[in-house]
Amino acid sequence: MDIERQLSSIDVEARREAVLMLAAPGAEAADQAENVRLLLKAMQDASWRVRKTAVDILLGQYAIEAYIDGLIKLLYLEDDAGARNTAIESLTKLGKDVTNYLIDAFDTTNHDVRKFVIDIIGEIHDTKSLPLLIDALKDEDENVRASAVEHLGTMRETTAVDALVDIINGDDLWTAYPAADALGMIGDKRAVPALIEVLGKKTLREPVLKALGRLADETTVEKVVPFIEDKSSSVRKEALNALETMYQKGVPEEHLVRSFKKVFGDRAIEALLAQATSGRSALRGPAILFLGIMRDKRALDPLLEMAADQMHADEVKKALIYIGKENPEVLVPLFEREDPYMKRFICEVAAKVASPVYYDTMVARLNDEDGHVRSIAALALANIGDSRAIGCLFNMFTDPYEDVQEASIKALGALREGIDMGDVLRIIEDRDPVVRKNAVLLLGELASEDAVSALCFAQKDADVSVRRAVISALAAIKTEESAACLIKSLTDEDSDIRASAALSLGSAGAAVAVEPLCLLLKDTDEMVKVAAARALGIMSAKKAVPNLVDMLSDPNGFVVTSIITALGKIGGEDVRSVLLKMLRSGDAEVKRTAITSLAGFDDVESSLIPFLSDDDWAARVAAVEALGGRKDEHIKRELGKVYDTEQDTVVRKTIERYLSV
Repeated sequence: MDIERQLSSIDVEARREAVLMLAAPGAEAADQAENVRLLLKAMQDASWRVRKTAVDILLGQYAIEAYIDGLIKLLYLEDDAGARNTAIESLTKLGKDVTNYLIDAFDTTNHDVRKFVIDIIGEIHDTKSLPLLIDALKDEDENVRASAVEHLGTMRETTAVDALVDIINGDDLWTAYPAADALGMIGDKRAVPALIEVLGKKTLREPVLKALGRLADETTVEKVVPFIEDKSSSVRKEALNALETMYQKGVPEEHLVRSFKKVFGDRAIEALLAQATSGRSALRGPAILFLGIMRDKRALDPLLEMAADQMHADEVKKALIYIGKENPEVLVPLFEREDPYMKRFICEVAAKVASPVYYDTMVARLNDEDGHVRSIAALALANIGDSRAIGCLFNMFTDPYEDVQEASIKALGALREGIDMGDVLRIIEDRDPVVRKNAVLLLGELASEDAVSALCFAQKDADVSVRRAVISALAAIKTEESAACLIKSLTDEDSDIRASAALSLGSAGAAVAVEPLCLLLKDTDEMVKVAAARALGIMSAKKAVPNLVDMLSDPNGFVVTSIITALGKIGGEDVRSVLLKMLRSGDAEVKRTAITSLAGFDDVESSLIPFLSDDDWAARVAAVEALGGRKDEHIKRELGKVYDTEQDTVVRKTIERYLSV
């Protein structure tokens, strides 16, 4: 069968194979021309795989001159969206090499093709096309004009400013609307006077306000501010967003405040509160921000009421922080709120402001009946940075709530400069196991090497919670001495401690722990075995391979899959052979794990490809993931075959990631 006949086969793979036979750029000129003709025909195929293969060969192996005319002709196929889109994608991919051809192609009576040309040129961003884009602003087709406007904006081309200004001053709303937006994206302040003038046109007010926000010219703030009281909610939203954008782009707070006061006088807070309390959520965020920037205590109570709305609680918090940073005293009366949520909220604000003015109040809050408030107060004291709080925070070690205890430890860690290490070491010998545990955790927070000997002593503590805390503390210190102590915990009577110690040693990469971890693979507890395997895998401990392989016969499937994963991380030819054998396992999870673990090995493709058709969808996904990243045409072909027949959505989407569907 000749190639052209094969391109008409009902079999997708046969058609794709025919396209692959056209990869012959070294052929005679006549043959090359014929190949190009057939490749262009293949770009009209119903299958995306056939089209993609044709594009790859055409663009990768033939000169542009050989196919550019045919590629552009595909843009005229009104009834073949696939071919059109393929041509557009191909021309865009060719980049600046096709700019001159596209400029010539624009000279057509077909308005769709003219728009395609503008869209492609706009994506390419070649400055040689600017005269055409600017000329296209006067095209007879409104879609062509609008597309040219849009792309001049995304290209941020300053030479187009005058032409775009003419458009917004004209009567064509279809192009004036995107032209205003484009002027904002270009960012040339020469457009400011024209944009201000056009604010008088209701139909263009929204894009003009958006553009002024992007331009962030201080002189325009007073022109924008009045529109936060416009009758149209969409205009009010754009005005507030524009002012917020100006603020984010560097317009000084003082200038914004002056402008609000100049426009509204004493009504400035009232005007902003009207938007902040509006039923429209889109208006509330920026209005709340400006209430904070205004730093007026009249806004405090209304802001607190708005804090009850979870959607805007963070914005209210920021506004109160603005106010508190400049004048922390004005927030003090707010601490008297009795509502639990409000108490927490104000404590969070105080923690961010971190003013010494709040020290006494935060110390008092350490005794609040609400555990959340006590936790936040502890962290606030840490931010304030007053070492007088250390004694109070130590007292929190016996708090009935563990979250509060943890907050006190974190706070003490932040105040470390004022802590006497001797005091902490003495507390480790306290009668109360909770106090001992928290003292150990604090040593971990402080990460002092001087504490290792004391932590090693605490490994013998009768209370299991203390011993567990020791693992966490030693893992944070990360020295040879701390690793030696962690190894001792591998024989602890508590299985959780043995497992935690194993994982900590793995994360630390302590080579000295390989042999003890190998012994731990024989532990009586499955989770300890799993932890030991994971640690050895993290460490890429090649010496552990024989021990890990011995454990593949373990009766627990979770242990076996953990061993397989660890072996996959370690790698090596001997491991490869072992993992290939595991593909024959009757356990679906073991089989899937083996497939995944083989992803990093060479010369496993022929063993993994059969799993693309496995009965288990998860095994098929694992096989796709393991094979998909390999640059092998045979694999691409196999993935394509599976994609054409695959019914499972997850498998199809996984294939799509690798085949760029």
